[in-house]
Amino acid sequence: MELALGTVQFGLAYGAVGSGQTVAEAEVERILAAAWQQGVRTLDTAAAYGDIEARLARLCGTLDFRIISKIRPLSGLSQAQALAAVQMSIEQSRQRLGERLNALLFHSAADLLAAGGPALWEQAEQQLKGSGIRLGVSCYGPEELLTLRQRHDISIAQLPANALDQRLQQTLQGPQAEQLKGVELHVRSAFLQGLLLAPERGAQRVPAAAPFLHAWQNDCQAQDLSPTVAALGLVKALPQVHSCVVGVESLAQWQDIAGAWQQARPLHRPHLACALPEAYDPRLWPKP
Repeated sequence: MELALGTVQFGLAYGAVGSGQTVAEAEVERILAAAWQQGVRTLDTAAAYGDIEARLARLCGTLDFRIISKIRPLSGLSQAQALAAVQMSIEQSRQRLGERLNALLFHSAADLLAAGGPALWEQAEQQLKGSGIRLGVSCYGPEELLTLRQRHDISIAQLPANALDQRLQQTLQGPQAEQLKGVELHVRSAFLQGLLLAPERGAQRVPAAAPFLHAWQNDCQAQDLSPTVAALGLVKALPQVHSCVVGVESLAQWQDIAGAWQQARPLHRPHLACALPEAYDPRLWPKP
C-alpha cells in the first residue's frame, strides 16, 4: 500500500478541527518536495477544491507526480446542464494537469446513481477514450461502489475508512470483496477530518461521535500508540487497497504523518467500529 498526498487543504479551508485557512504556496511547495523525496508519487485533487487544480501543475515544478482529479459535483443541474458540465470539467482538468493526469473520478457517486447517471458515465467514457486516463468514482461508502460496479466498468475508486467507519473493512473481508477485484481502491479520511487526532476537540465539534472518540482515545493509550500511528495502522490492515490519501496543512504535519506511516503496522480494531452515520459521515455533522 502506498501513501498518497491529498491537496484539498491547498485550495480550501478544510477539516473539522483544521486551522480554517488554506496553505500558502511556499509551504505547499515544501510539502510537495518532501513528499516526493519520501517516495510519494500520487496526488489527489479535484475541480471542486477551490483553485488548487488550476495551480497544481505549476506548484509541482519538475516533480513528476501522477495526479488523480475529480469531475465536479453536478447536484441541482438539469440533465443537459450536467452533460455539459461533465464535458467542461474533463476538458479543464486535462488542460490544467496535462500528462500528469492519471485518472478522473466522479466527485459525487450520487450523480451516477441518479436516473441520468448512465448517460453521464458514457459522456465521460467517450471523452477519455484512447487517452489512457482512467475513469472512476468517489464514494461515501462501499454500498455505492458495489451498486455502480454492476453498471459501469469502474477501474478506480476512492472511499472513506477509519476506526469509526469500518464499512470498507467489513466489505473486503466478506463475500462482496470479489465484486471489487479489478478496482484500484484509494482510501481517504483515515483521520476522520482530524477528529481521530484530536478526539477531545472532535467530540465538541461532532457530539454524536463523542463516545466513540473516547473509546478510540482509550484504545490508543492502552496500546501505547499515537493516534496517527494507530489510524494509519487500521488503513494498512485493509486488503486490496492501493493507497491511503492524507492531507496536511504544514510541512511539520507531513513529516509527522510520513514518519507514522513508516512505523505503522496493520492493526485490527473491530470493536471500535461505529454504526451511527451521524458520527462518521461529515455530511451529517453539525454546521460549524
